[in-house]
Amino acid sequence: MTDIPAEQAPRRKKYRNFIHAREQNFIFAFIPKVGCTNWKSILRYLAGQPNHLNARLAHDVKNSGLTYLDLEDPGDRALVADPSVPKYTFVRDPYSRVLSAYLNKVASRLPPGEPQENENHFITVARAIDRFRQRRLDTAVYPEVNFEVFLLWVRDAATPLRDDGHWRSQTLMLHWPEVSFDYVGRFERLAEDAPVLLDKMGCDIPFPSQKDIGFAPTHATRKLDIHYTPATYALVNSLYKDDFINLGYEIREA
Repeated sequence: MTDIPAEQAPRRKKYRNFIHAREQNFIFAFIPKVGCTNWKSILRYLAGQPNHLNARLAHDVKNSGLTYLDLEDPGDRALVADPSVPKYTFVRDPYSRVLSAYLNKVASRLPPGEPQENENHFITVARAIDRFRQRRLDTAVYPEVNFEVFLLWVRDAATPLRDDGHWRSQTLMLHWPEVSFDYVGRFERLAEDAPVLLDKMGCDIPFPSQKDIGFAPTHATRKLDIHYTPATYALVNSLYKDDFINLGYEIREA
């Protein structure tokens, strides 16, 4: 089976990240790498789904029991625009979010090895990044894929793979400012903000821990000093400029 370069891979379907909790009548817009598995578990609990802490089911759009909205559908778009339906979300500092995405989805799959049939999607992504490094960058400067190579790929690669929701800007994910949110929590204040949002949702259980959902944290916030350099700071500042402005996070310099 011939390996099709990632640059020629077909574009994936539009990303749906707005979920309607029908019984409670609110909408939650999740963002990957901002506790989305935990929040989907909460939404499954509110929907009366059994085994709500099952992380695999949380991400199974067809079998999760959750109602995903399509913002290109007139009915769903009208629901999102309805001011009587509360809209909630959680956001995260762009520096730690994109680093967490790299550590969890790319670094953990390096080196990607030879192509395999039916391989994990993010192994394909890791191979695309390595191909970009070899074809587009100076391999003497970049002898292997690292955080800077990943960011250069996100910025410059000609492939729909770079539009993945895990490193897509939060501004785009939230359709900001077209969608108006009634509550925006911060990942950095999870201990304080999650209980506030759970109360607004009418949820009577606590926010699940990473151990509860069986998902190991990347501890990206603790690793900023390891992976951030003047070059990576500049790349993130440019790539996520809108997030810093719209979400109120401070832009840092090395």
